[in-house]
Amino acid sequence: MAATVALTLLLSAFHGFVGWHKAFSPYEELARHSAWTVHLPMWAGRAVGWTELAATAALLAALLKPALARVGVWACAIFIAMECVATAVHYFTRDGGSLLQNGVSISLTVALAWLHARRASVRAATT
Repeated sequence: MAATVALTLLLSAFHGFVGWHKAFSPYEELARHSAWTVHLPMWAGRAVGWTELAATAALLAALLKPALARVGVWACAIFIAMECVATAVHYFTRDGGSLLQNGVSISLTVALAWLHARRASVRAATT
């Protein structure tokens, strides 16, 4: 459980921060920090930010309420999909985005998805 708590808090802090940034920061600020969403129409980039914020809230809810462990798996799946798209955008646009950071984030999120899936299956087996 300690790993689930640690990874959830770490990834929630990261995705909450960058999601907020994508949802509310001016375009110039996003470009300065190599946000991959600058390559999208502004409305789509904002939607990505709001989606990231919603998935962050879902991930925290899954941590606090074990019955929502499957929701945690889905939140992780959303993060993994976003990080894969971000990696591809950074690679193909050569905008200076950190591919290593994306790789680490994907790896940690896959581990957290597995932990939440395990929690969900244990819960299902005991009910």
